[in-house]
Amino acid sequence: MRIVLRPIKLEDGAKIVKWRNTPSVRAHCLNQNPITLESNEEFFHKNIETGIYQQFIVERDMEDYGVAFYPIATVYLKDIDHTNNRCELCIFTSDDEEWNTESQAIAIRMLLDKVFNELNMHKVYSYVFYKFLDEASLLEKAGFTKETILGKEAVNADGEYEDIVRFAITYEEWRKQK
Repeated sequence: MRIVLRPIKLEDGAKIVKWRNTPSVRAHCLNQNPITLESNEEFFHKNIETGIYQQFIVERDMEDYGVAFYPIATVYLKDIDHTNNRCELCIFTSDDEEWNTESQAIAIRMLLDKVFNELNMHKVYSYVFYKFLDEASLLEKAGFTKETILGKEAVNADGEYEDIVRFAITYEEWRKQK
């Protein structure tokens, strides 16, 4: 499987809104409020254009048809802190069947490469609802380790507070894997 990460464009807004508002996708987000094209555009101007976030569209190569890429998901880095050299990695789930464990693992490796080789970060962290063991496993396979469990940290779609797990990986740990 071949995928690429390309920087997000404002024109990707309709896909982002569709993906993000799918109930199965939204259930994985710490902020489960629906988004609109307008709120996504505001987010783009406030966070993407300013560099607070680096968001990418994950595109799959249609290997059988030559070089033709199509979007399957989005991933991003947020809260990029150049003082402490750390940031948060977020995998934005999608209901696309090609956004599976294999493509997610590739996207995470590609993001870690950007984080450590291009942004020169010291540490990357990610948050996962405690109940989503598949996401936790994906991060652990990428070299992340569990740092802590944050009890009753985020509100789910039913209005109940749930536990969140914080995972992290440092540059040194990532280098040892390579």
